[in-house]
Amino acid sequence: MARRRVLIIIAVGVAVCLVAVVFWGKGRRDIVLDGTLQWGFEESAFFPDGDCSKKPFWWKGPNNNRDTDLDAKWKALRKPTALHVQLRGSLSSIGMHGHLGAYRREVQPITLLSVSSASRCQWTWVKGAR
Repeated sequence: MARRRVLIIIAVGVAVCLVAVVFWGKGRRDIVLDGTLQWGFEESAFFPDGDCSKKPFWWKGPNNNRDTDLDAKWKALRKPTALHVQLRGSLSSIGMHGHLGAYRREVQPITLLSVSSASRCQWTWVKGAR
């Protein structure tokens, strides 16, 4: 009887963990995101919460008027190497996104809420190079 109870508890624990992983890994639509955006040759990186120690998400573009708005704000800030952006957008599910599939998720901006200059994150997208 005690062994059966332990097995049931373990099975429930495993099920809860699986459900948590599925919800964590799925995409989300129309959410507010805040972070550092930088781009360059084969790079379009969005660091959530400005945390440069974590692997960035791919910033999906061009998005017509939204990119025109972002470009105008970037120029008004005198073209900094990185931007701090707050936006309403969609976040893809976990997968291989961006240049050579080097990004785990993709950010699809809907509306820019605020833009300011930021410090550029130092990172490399090459696997195992960190």
